[in-house]
Amino acid sequence: MRFDSLVYSLFEACKTQCTLYKQGKIAELIHKGSGADKATRGDWESEETIIHFLTKDGLPLRIYSEEHGIIDVVKNPKYLAILDGIDGSSGLVKNPSSRCGTMLSVAKNLKPRYKDFIFAGITEYFTNKIVHGIEDYGVTETTSPNYSIKKIPLFSHRSFSPQTKLRIDCYQTDIARGITAGMSAFEEFMDKNVVQKTQGKLQLSGGISSASMCLDLLYQDIDALAQIVAKGVSEPPVIYFLTTLLGGVGTDLKGNDLGEKKWEPVGMNVQGALFTSSREINNSLVELLN
Repeated sequence: MRFDSLVYSLFEACKTQCTLYKQGKIAELIHKGSGADKATRGDWESEETIIHFLTKDGLPLRIYSEEHGIIDVVKNPKYLAILDGIDGSSGLVKNPSSRCGTMLSVAKNLKPRYKDFIFAGITEYFTNKIVHGIEDYGVTETTSPNYSIKKIPLFSHRSFSPQTKLRIDCYQTDIARGITAGMSAFEEFMDKNVVQKTQGKLQLSGGISSASMCLDLLYQDIDALAQIVAKGVSEPPVIYFLTTLLGGVGTDLKGNDLGEKKWEPVGMNVQGALFTSSREINNSLVELLN
């Protein structure tokens, strides 16, 4: 697999997002998209950019994308790429300066388990940041416009305590309603299964963009992330791959490791996942949630 092409496509997507933001067009709603969510211009054109570069380079990919559906780059693809042009669109429409970005992952077969992913990347256009991970190599941050590069270190050990910082997907968010299908169900799921069981016991915060929440975990600004798993599930493969590449853990809310779980779209069958910087924090959180 040509990882350089994957990384370059993320650079170009970030450029597209920066241009649209400066033009004031990134949060425009457009009448396109194959999913149930409303598509923004940022969603659509980010995917267009990445698909263009991956197709131009002829990578042996089947692309499963949020807005463009399924695209086979070659006749007999060998790898599966999962793409979300911009994750966090409900926050983006409310505030074009909100943190959000592209999520892209690639698995080494067409019917992967979570442990079969070999590449993942995130853009965050508002901070001009691109983070990507490659199997057996690690996680790298690149910032534009000068494209300075640095490796992100492995997680340092932190013990579980009342000071443990847990970020909760679809919690305490300032969003535009009617953009993301099923948002009320996601909020209710997290409130019942995570918020009510941890409130007053940990340092809780919320978010809407899995791309940005994942970055906060990778940089250890938080210790754990409780994530919604629903619809096309483009987010969990990225978060699982990057988290485990830095020595962290990814499980369901019962503590079962996601590695052996088969990746597949789950529609509106709402589930949850837990990503943590250490096994100790994961075990303690699972005990608290159950």
